[in-house]
Amino acid sequence: MNPMRKKDKLIIGSAGKPHEDAVTLDIDKGHHPDVVHDLSVEPYPFEDNSFKEIVAHHVLEHLGDISVAMNELHRICKPDGVIYIEVPHHASWCAKDPFHKSCFGYFSFDGFIEGNSTWVIGKKFRCIKKEITFHKYHRMFFLNKIFNKFPLVYERFYCYVFPAEHFKIWLRPVK
Repeated sequence: MNPMRKKDKLIIGSAGKPHEDAVTLDIDKGHHPDVVHDLSVEPYPFEDNSFKEIVAHHVLEHLGDISVAMNELHRICKPDGVIYIEVPHHASWCAKDPFHKSCFGYFSFDGFIEGNSTWVIGKKFRCIKKEITFHKYHRMFFLNKIFNKFPLVYERFYCYVFPAEHFKIWLRPVK
C-alpha cells in the first residue's frame, strides 16, 4: 500500500520543508514534495474526499485565478475536513512580491462562502473563522482585536494607515 494514502493531511506549497505527518504538494520538484503539481491545472492528482486537513500557506497569491484551486480543494477535502488558507494581506509589504499574482483582503473569499455572494460559480464552503494578522507593534495597542471585530471599517478606512500582514481563513466544504 502507498504510504502517502495513510496520511490524512495535505500541505500545498511545502517549500522544501519535510512534513512526516502530511502529503506535500509543490509545483517545484526541487522542493522534493511527495507530489509535483501545478495548482492551476485540474484535476489534482487525488481522489475525492481524500484529506481531513488541507493547508495552503502562502500559495494562493501565486495564482492568477484561484477558482480552479478552490474547486479542487473542495473536491479533495472530506466533508468534515478543514482547509486552512493563509495569504499576505493586500496592504502588507510582503504582498508586493513580483511573483504574486493575486492580492487578498478580509472579504476576498466571500464569493466562495455559503450564503454570501452568488457571483462565484462553483463549490461553496462554510467559513469557520477569518482573521487579519498584524505586526507585533500593532498588536501592542490591540488594533488586531478592534480591526477583526470591525473588518469593513478596517478595509475601507484604516488598512493603509495600519497595514495588516496576513489574512487567514478556515473553511469547511459544503457537500
